[in-house]
Amino acid sequence: MSEIRIVAEMRFKPGQKEILKEAFKALVDDSRAEKGNISYELTEDLKDPDHVFVLETWASQEAIDEHMKTPHFTNFMKLAEGKTAKSEITLLKKTL
Repeated sequence: MSEIRIVAEMRFKPGQKEILKEAFKALVDDSRAEKGNISYELTEDLKDPDHVFVLETWASQEAIDEHMKTPHFTNFMKLAEGKTAKSEITLLKKTL
């Protein structure tokens, strides 16, 4: 199977994103170091900084499954609980 790309979209309730600043840093830094991670970027909407996207590229579904078990991922998810107004995950594959 080819690479899998993920767009994780989160819209935070006002003032909640800043609370997660250190958790976001750990999530990004530790995810980039994982075996099977090709890229991991945190981005935000230019017009709405509470609207963020994590753009990820993984070598395989197995790498994603392992990522979802890591302490940095599970810790972030626990800390983010109740702080988002919207959260959506989209899995993508390259077609051309």
